[in-house]
Amino acid sequence: MSKAANIYWDNSQSRKTPVRRTAKGRGPVTRTRRRTAPWWLSSLIVTSIFVMIGVSINFRAFTEMQEEAGQNTRLATQIQALTDENLALQEEIHSLKTNPVIIQREARKIGIDLRAEKVPVPAN
Repeated sequence: MSKAANIYWDNSQSRKTPVRRTAKGRGPVTRTRRRTAPWWLSSLIVTSIFVMIGVSINFRAFTEMQEEAGQNTRLATQIQALTDENLALQEEIHSLKTNPVIIQREARKIGIDLRAEKVPVPAN
C-alpha cells in the first residue's frame, strides 16, 4: 500500500498495538499505560498534611497558654505579697499614731527624749 493508505487503513496483523496519529499528523502516538497511585494514598497524604498543620497550630497555642498561666501565677503571688506589705504598713502607721509606747521607742531611735516633755499626738 501507499503511504496515504497506511494513514486510513490499519493493518492489525502487522502491528501488535494500535497506533493513533496526532491531530497534526506528525507521527504515531503509542498508548502507554500510565501508572496511577491508589485513591487512598492521595487522600492519606492530604489528610496527613492537614493533621500536621492542625497539630502545629494547637501546639503553638498550648505553649502560649502555658506561658500566660505561669505569668498569671507569678503576678498573683506578687499581688498577694504587696497586699500583705500594704496591710503591715497600715498597721504600723496606725500604731505610730495611737500607741504612746511605740511613739517613745521611735523617738529614742532618732534621738529625742520624750520623758521630759509631752508631745501632742494627733487624734486622726
